[in-house]
Amino acid sequence: MRQTFHGSNFGATSSDGTVDGMRGLVVARSAMRIEVWLPEHHRIVLGIPRGKLLKQGERIYAGDWVQVRFVAPNEVAIDAVEERHNLLPQPPVANVDKIVLVMSWRQPDFSNLTLDGLLAQVEFFELPCIVVFNKMDLVRKRERPKSEKWVALYERLGYPVLLTSVETGEGLERLWEAMRGNLVVLAGPSGVGKSSILNALIPGASLRTDEVSEKTGRGRHVTTEVRLLPNPQGGWVADTPGFQKVDLPEWVAIETLPHLYREFRAYRCEFNDCTHTNEPKCGVREAVERGEIAKERYETYLFWLDATRRREEEEEPS
Repeated sequence: MRQTFHGSNFGATSSDGTVDGMRGLVVARSAMRIEVWLPEHHRIVLGIPRGKLLKQGERIYAGDWVQVRFVAPNEVAIDAVEERHNLLPQPPVANVDKIVLVMSWRQPDFSNLTLDGLLAQVEFFELPCIVVFNKMDLVRKRERPKSEKWVALYERLGYPVLLTSVETGEGLERLWEAMRGNLVVLAGPSGVGKSSILNALIPGASLRTDEVSEKTGRGRHVTTEVRLLPNPQGGWVADTPGFQKVDLPEWVAIETLPHLYREFRAYRCEFNDCTHTNEPKCGVREAVERGEIAKERYETYLFWLDATRRREEEEEPS
């Protein structure tokens, strides 16, 4: 249970002569600049780490709840960081309630390899997740059966899936409802339309957008800091630098990866440390052969398994 601190007057002191504390939410962190939202004042002020916090060199991230006190009309001293529920290292956001993974059907083209890698990362942090297929206005009529197949695949896995288009407004209200009341992180490759979605859902967001590079087919980063934007219906949305690649092999051990494909957990193998590659009596491979596990998912698993193995081999001392 988080403790709430009261006493919001500038320079107010308690009966024992100490400065009263307040509770604030870090809504932006860029280099040395920290911005803090004060619920009691309904405004954002500049935050400066002080005292033991500064000496200890404790890091402060967007999403952190901090104990603060006024030192100037528009400036507070940050005296302590409250215990975090979680911390996403990339992007660095604390106390996340939900991840929204945004993928586009085209510009850039949909990649189930990227989506499966991002989903595995979300599973690693044990956070609720919504999959958003954006730019659905670019789906041609002949492509609809293929797009519907992908939607059905992820829905069968238990992931909520939303179809959206900023151009037509499709699905934006449902996405709005899904984000309500939570601290939500929007993640996904650059160019898939995360900033455009936020511009449409949050009036006044005025986030910069960028076209997809015709040469690479990928988007260029348009967000250079982590900033929490207030959801008018309640909660916060983190606008973060987009992922251009999956960093799964950098911090997930090879023995952990099989557990991050959620459908694999329903099957038993002869060996507890089965990698689901060439071991005998592998329940996962048998399920793939029976069509109970999608072949497309198993193939991306093998890709990320190999990438993780190569990463571990590179880190071994020669």
